Amino acid sequence: MAEKTLIDYCASHDADTVRWLSSGEMRATFGFNGTISVESHRRWVETSCNTHIWAIVDRVGLHCGNTLIHVNTRHGSGYLQMYVGEPAVRGAGLGSDALRETLEKAFETLDLHRIWLHTLPGNVAAEALYRRHGFTSEGIERESIRGSTGFSSQNRWSILADEWHNLRQARSR
Repeated sequence: MAEKTLIDYCASHDADTVRWLSSGEMRATFGFNGTISVESHRRWVETSCNTHIWAIVDRVGLHCGNTLIHVNTRHGSGYLQMYVGEPAVRGAGLGSDALRETLEKAFETLDLHRIWLHTLPGNVAAEALYRRHGFTSEGIERESIRGSTGFSSQNRWSILADEWHNLRQARSR
């Protein structure tokens, strides 16, 4: 996809975000278990320090998901969260485009050294996407998330700036 996939996140994206994060499907694959409203989400966005948020849009500008990086400036690292909330556009490459643009922002614009993220066990599509973009599995964080039915584990992944640069260079040949 040649078009830009990420745009700056703004208040007009809040209602879609709340709808997605409140859905059972997103809760099962993304791991969000809290209660959320448009107002509480807007407060979170406005008070989040060192967090860069972008809306994922399709070719016609429809808001389809979000990507964000929580930056730890001391360590030059960022915690990545990303989801395509609109089921109808999944599997068409939008997530891949959004991830590629997010990593470019992380390593080129924000000059980070490392990006890391979590996936829930069984989220095969997300893990395949991250693997294709050079992420390495670091292991399992056992029973690290408290949910309504108890604790569950999550998988941890990361990519370093030099790994990303090398992969990008190899793909451009």
